[in-house]
Amino acid sequence: MPFISIIIPTYNESKNIQNLLLFFDSLDKSNFEVIISDSPESSDDTKNVVNDYRQIYIKSPKAGRACQMNEGARIAKGDIFCFLHADVLPPKTFIQDIKVALTHEQQFGFFAYKFHPTTTLLNINARFTTKDGLFAGGGDQIHFMTAALFKQMNGYDTQFCIMEDFDFVRRLRKAKKAITIIQNRATVSSRKYTNNSYLKVNLLNLMAFIMFTFRSNPATIKSLYYRYLN
Repeated sequence: MPFISIIIPTYNESKNIQNLLLFFDSLDKSNFEVIISDSPESSDDTKNVVNDYRQIYIKSPKAGRACQMNEGARIAKGDIFCFLHADVLPPKTFIQDIKVALTHEQQFGFFAYKFHPTTTLLNINARFTTKDGLFAGGGDQIHFMTAALFKQMNGYDTQFCIMEDFDFVRRLRKAKKAITIIQNRATVSSRKYTNNSYLKVNLLNLMAFIMFTFRSNPATIKSLYYRYLN
């Protein structure tokens, strides 16, 4: 049976990581490991929370999701890598879902998702995650892939301090790699929309994606994005 390494980049996410680790604690742990790759800029008690659940904690030498995920992958033992954000809850059967999806020479995929708490407008956003369209493939969709493919693609590009997920998918498409989407939905926190507004977040997301499409400097995209986001 394939072994899965679940790699979670964190930055001051002790509360969310506790919820996730409680979820993993309820599963059969014989066929997966959990690696928390914490930012060197984190200042909360994420390490203590991870140690309480006896999972693997590492402090990434550099901040940024791409760097942190690559660092987690560097020590991972799995045949399959799964990259999960701290505020995303996978479906209960996601381990089996991934194993089934990566058969018949499939090497990469991600999950559709729903928001919690949700609204009618957020339900519309979530529907776009069910198909492999222009905006599909963000990190909230839980990237999973064979370890061999991750190494073949040289991991996430660390020059992308934002949009590293979309860059990875763009490179996959350029290499003509097949993508599968699991319809058993993950649950994504809608805190970004709660703390701002639906219109504001969607406009910022669109701005970031357009700049990414036209290959703007990732640092510039990040600076503009977070200048207006609460």
